[in-house]
Amino acid sequence: MAKMDRRTFVKSALAGAAGVALAGKGLAAPGGKPELVVLSGAGVRSGLDDAVAKLLEPLGGMKAFVRPGQKVLIKPNMGFPTPPEQRATTSPALVAAVVKQVLECKPSLVLVADNPVRRPEACIRTNGIREALQGLDVKLLLPTESSFFKKVDVPKGKSLRRVEIFREALEADVHIALPVAKSHNAAGYSGALKGMMGMILDRESFHGRYDLNQAIADLNTVIRPTLTILDGLEVMTTDGPAGPGKLVRTDTLLAGIDPVAVDARGVELAPLYGRNIKARQIKHLRFAQQMGVGRLSVPQDRVVQLKL
Repeated sequence: MAKMDRRTFVKSALAGAAGVALAGKGLAAPGGKPELVVLSGAGVRSGLDDAVAKLLEPLGGMKAFVRPGQKVLIKPNMGFPTPPEQRATTSPALVAAVVKQVLECKPSLVLVADNPVRRPEACIRTNGIREALQGLDVKLLLPTESSFFKKVDVPKGKSLRRVEIFREALEADVHIALPVAKSHNAAGYSGALKGMMGMILDRESFHGRYDLNQAIADLNTVIRPTLTILDGLEVMTTDGPAGPGKLVRTDTLLAGIDPVAVDARGVELAPLYGRNIKARQIKHLRFAQQMGVGRLSVPQDRVVQLKL
């Protein structure tokens, strides 16, 4: 993966951004519920169990997404063998808090899974998620073998035409995306849409065979989370995706059914590479909106902002 310094990133991010329309179909929230919920404050980090419950209240709570007997896939970022405080991976405490909310809905199975960038053994030994889930009725899996994946066509794909996707991402009754917001040296920003690369077999092909940003957008036309919860507790603003990089504490969680809208707000949680980057400047988000995956701009009356 080629590294991108601040100057190169800004030049790349701004390329072609002028004149791009922000109108997009997006997804209508069910029952007149908000499209985006933003929860922030010092109390978020100190009480994540309560924070997740409060975050989901305006959306109807976890019970609005998970019914008894359903199979639930939770997809955090577990891709790197880095300690939690480096912020390359999703907060272990947040993963556990989301799992607890799901378990209260009495699913038949809860699976926490991600195809990591580095060796699974090293990742799971270091990122703290395994320890956080101890004692909870959940299955933890870092799939890397082809038998876990299924080849699917990408009918709308402009760069990506066919891809092998983790079967449970296609077959689970409920799919909860649980990414961490951070900088990315090739894509500019990593969050919900970029995180879906953890649901494919051949991650490297996105960095060589395909146009990375277009392929990310293409992928998100065929793999769609039921709910996205973004970890914005502390953002790695430089040297992502693995770091170590500069960290900015933001004490924020976001939730919504439109991953593009969630990412659009996530991009702006903290300056990336020393610049206040706008969502429309991140190519894969812009491409995803153009392809109808979601929308970058959510009307303020469809956004709920909460404090804790």
